[in-house]
Amino acid sequence: MRVLSRLLKALRPAAPKSPPPRVAAVFAPPFPSAGWWHDDPAEQLRNYRSWVYAAVNAIAQEAARHRPFLYRTTGQADHEMAPLPHTHPLCRLLDRPNPWLTPWELWYLTVVYLELTGNAFWYVAPRGVGGAPGELWVIPTPWVRVVPDKAEYVRAYQVAAPGVPAEEFGPDEVIHLKYPNPLDPHHGLSPLQANALTVDANTELLRSRHQTFLAGSRPGVVLQTEQTLTDQTVTRLEEKLTAKFGGRDNWHRPLVLEQGLKASPWTLTPAEMDFLNSSRMTRDEILAVFRVPPPITGVVENLGLGADIWFGARVMFCEGTIQPKLDLIGQALTRDLAARYGPDVAVGFPDCSPRNLDQRRKDDELDARLGLRTFNEIRKARGLAPFPDPRFDKPILPRSLEPDEGVRG
Repeated sequence: MRVLSRLLKALRPAAPKSPPPRVAAVFAPPFPSAGWWHDDPAEQLRNYRSWVYAAVNAIAQEAARHRPFLYRTTGQADHEMAPLPHTHPLCRLLDRPNPWLTPWELWYLTVVYLELTGNAFWYVAPRGVGGAPGELWVIPTPWVRVVPDKAEYVRAYQVAAPGVPAEEFGPDEVIHLKYPNPLDPHHGLSPLQANALTVDANTELLRSRHQTFLAGSRPGVVLQTEQTLTDQTVTRLEEKLTAKFGGRDNWHRPLVLEQGLKASPWTLTPAEMDFLNSSRMTRDEILAVFRVPPPITGVVENLGLGADIWFGARVMFCEGTIQPKLDLIGQALTRDLAARYGPDVAVGFPDCSPRNLDQRRKDDELDARLGLRTFNEIRKARGLAPFPDPRFDKPILPRSLEPDEGVRG
């Protein structure tokens, strides 16, 4: 056994030696590595700009315009879902979350936090001591820390607002909406986190382009001479050229040389030109991760197709991006909010695809023509008041299906 253990020990690779502190400091970068903010919610929110803003803002605006469908279910079929009256406490709560927040703002901020950080937190303020939910408040994600529990899964939510001591809230006081994270069951994973490196690359490209405009659009220049120049002379020439030709207002000035100096442009290599033109690639990667078609953000490259591009982009956007997020939010709110009003109360969102709206109109027309549904049933499904005439509560059958006079008598 001793021989075997010695052999295994000899075959085990040696642990890598850490370099001396001074050597490590020499090779350490003076700035954080790309994507360092992957796990920092505050820095994730600071990346709400450029194409990230274009994508997330489009998602949040589209989600905010769809009102939730609150119903009481008695089965799986659509006709077994009875809408809650507008006077129901849950309807009133979502129609007026709190005195300072409109429903549109509630859904918009919720989706923004989900897209940027993967998590959104609602504080459920009770109506009175131990009463039903009275108000809903969106808690900024960077303020919240989830406290896990072995038995109850979550023991508490620790909220630390700036300048205020941290305070713990029970699981029934905070609603935690999150995108599934295979690496951490207690915290969500956002599309922004999954795309951190590309977002940093896009930021650096924007900074490079901005710096180019500040320095002027004249390309770099190489000065050549047969003379031997001292370091002081080289520094003086660089400072003089920068002061005279640097900036947007001086790039067009003529360059006059003397004492045998020759100037030639410092052109960019194909690899460098590809770097400068890669902003479009990073834009497409960011929009692809958020699943936002370019026309939704205002980028239309083929104007000849006009409305067809817009309609196709809307269908892709609503069916592939918005609807899955609304379904996730509806199911989470059914579990954590609607269940407080009864086991059969649920929150859902109707299908938001523009293609399905057109198909629904055709189905209504066909059902009315074949006598499958009454006019008042169709009006009720569209949110319209029924006609008072009782004839509209009876199906209008085709003439071929109408009973003859003898049967009627």
